[in-house]
Amino acid sequence: MDRARSGELLRADFHVVILCAGGSAHQQVDLTIHRHEPGSLLWIRPGQVHEKPPAVEGTVVCFTDAFVGDEPALRTGPSSWLLGSDDVGDIRAHLAVLDGEYQRYVFGPTGPHLAQGDAILRLLLRALLIRIGQAPALSSGRPTEPHSVAQAFLAMVERSFASIHTVGAYAAVLGYSSKTLERASIEATGLNPKQIIDARLVLEARRLLAYTNLSVAAVGRRLGFVDPANFCKFFTRATEISPGIFRASLRT
Repeated sequence: MDRARSGELLRADFHVVILCAGGSAHQQVDLTIHRHEPGSLLWIRPGQVHEKPPAVEGTVVCFTDAFVGDEPALRTGPSSWLLGSDDVGDIRAHLAVLDGEYQRYVFGPTGPHLAQGDAILRLLLRALLIRIGQAPALSSGRPTEPHSVAQAFLAMVERSFASIHTVGAYAAVLGYSSKTLERASIEATGLNPKQIIDARLVLEARRLLAYTNLSVAAVGRRLGFVDPANFCKFFTRATEISPGIFRASLRT
């Protein structure tokens, strides 16, 4: 992987939802390969490093947190779905209504009837995202289920992983006991809170090691490790490979 060829990799500050209708291809998102095929849906969230969408038939919806409203489900949750026929039909219907209203609002004649057009688009988009969230999805090979406590925790990890590394600190800020956080986390994801915190740190470390030329020490500092040795120990313990060897393996 040539990190200098930045045009091949993107890290956007908006959401990209891709529903495939025809063709097949693969796309890398955060070092994970996702397959596009008829009925597949991929949700790329802000900050995720990804390749350009491949040349497949389908529909792409892009939006920002600011437009639709910042909720935990927007920042966390599954990335890919292989939808059943009922889910595909419902989601396509939502997309058709959203597209029709978008065309009317953006390209139609102006007038007072469009005064609340942005509000309508916002509500239709939220309805689409809720419907997507109702479809069964897989995360690390297991179903994911919504859980309010877990969603709050996952959203906070997304915001604070570089500054808060302990379960107790997250529990204190969220107002739950560590046991409540652990129970909710395991019920929703199959992982305990410490595993989730560490996984998020590892993900960001891999992103920075793979897609930037920051030194290992600088990567560690970005993630809240003052001592580079502690970062190296953490990364090696979590991945069974040192940061330097991991980076070198991407260049071969």
